Amino acid sequence: MDPTLTNSLSHAAALTLAAVLHRPAPAYLPTAARRIMTACLQIVIICLALLCLAGPENARAAEYDESDQYLDSESDSVVVVRRGESLLGIAARLLPATDFYTTGELAEAIRVASSFDSDRLMPGQTLHVPLASGSRGRIATDGTEVRGLYVTARTAGSARILALADSLIAVGGNTIIFDIKDRQGDLSYPSRVPLALATQVDSLAPIRRPRALVRELHKRRLHVVARLTCFYDERLAAVRPELRPRSLAGDGAPWGKGWLDPSLPQVQDYLLEIVTEVSRFGVDEIQLDYVRFPTEGDLADALFDFDTWHLAKHEVITEFVARTRGRLIDTNVLLAADLFGVAAWGREADLRRLGQKLTDLLPLLDVASPMLYPSHFFGPFLGIERPSDYPYYLVQAGLRRLKPLAEVHGVDVRPWLQAFPYGVTGFDEQYVTEQILAARDAGAQGWMLWHPANRFDVSLEAMRTLHNGRVVESLRRQPELLGKQTVEVEPDM
Repeated sequence: MDPTLTNSLSHAAALTLAAVLHRPAPAYLPTAARRIMTACLQIVIICLALLCLAGPENARAAEYDESDQYLDSESDSVVVVRRGESLLGIAARLLPATDFYTTGELAEAIRVASSFDSDRLMPGQTLHVPLASGSRGRIATDGTEVRGLYVTARTAGSARILALADSLIAVGGNTIIFDIKDRQGDLSYPSRVPLALATQVDSLAPIRRPRALVRELHKRRLHVVARLTCFYDERLAAVRPELRPRSLAGDGAPWGKGWLDPSLPQVQDYLLEIVTEVSRFGVDEIQLDYVRFPTEGDLADALFDFDTWHLAKHEVITEFVARTRGRLIDTNVLLAADLFGVAAWGREADLRRLGQKLTDLLPLLDVASPMLYPSHFFGPFLGIERPSDYPYYLVQAGLRRLKPLAEVHGVDVRPWLQAFPYGVTGFDEQYVTEQILAARDAGAQGWMLWHPANRFDVSLEAMRTLHNGRVVESLRRQPELLGKQTVEVEPDM
């Protein structure tokens, strides 16, 4: 034990003994007996102190440390079964010392390595535990079309992500985007960020071992993206209302429900600490979502913490993205941002509401991801009453606007595409295929499919069709071909 710690504990023991006994050991006891009594009490106090040091907060930190320790040895470890132990129990106990992601996966690997078929273990039986689950590697994204799926934190924290990853790979996919902080404000992993600890927004944390998850995906040669929802945060807005915008009509009362004030330094600093923390997990890319001001509700009643006479919303957002870029400057982590679909058209009214000015944001990014969900455009848009009926046209039109701006700064364009049926008449495999074809025809560097509940059966079938080369050329619905007149909108920027 560290001598300093021993001395401190001895002093603590002495003080505690004095406080408890209020007097020295009884004089009638022999000197040797008094020494033994004092020594025994010191041992008790030291044990109690050590237990205190391993209290709930420190135990939580220890759990986090353990979850991030891995052995890179390619050899096996030998374990002798103790009485009452089960295969799953042993796998659960040893999981943090391996680079396996799930207990079931490790248990099966132990079974194979130990050459036994039965689930029943005998005391004294020798098991071989593989410490590594295979070769590592990741996709090289330069020049490669990114083909990805969004994964919720709940899915990412379960064995389902591995099955989904394998299904994705089977149809030509190469990218997984998973939540590290979702729209509700929950962090998906155990965090050390002070505000996260104080507000317990990581209390659910389904991804207990984030580095292990990234390793497991990299072993499948997948590009791994961590998605961070920024200024919409229901949990933090509820427990820290002082971080929300203010209501002009409500005499300074919090405005809105789930929005934080993007201009508050405390809000930005919190997000930047998360970025720094997550950048150490081995992810290839961090993607900022909701990196904007609110666009719904009584916006005229919302008061933010910046002087609107001297600063514009887009300057607030640009400054935050620049600070984020600074946090990643010494890493190999790419920076991406999700852009409102209409931002691609650069209309002044949208710019004033959103705060996303592309000419300022693009130089700070590696990847720009416009959210071109056809169902989120309301008619008439570009002269079309039901934009969602023309997925190919709408996606291609948005990308045609954004691509030239991005190319100037060497930024990849990778749109989010609609993989969910909301607002669509007859959502099917063809609907997804048209969007993918639009992204390719417009020269995008890839695309990502979004379904909030991760139901990708239809989308995976669309990908399978494309992967196998069975593309139907007629799957490119253009309004003009159906006798519809469209209206081009010139950007204001």
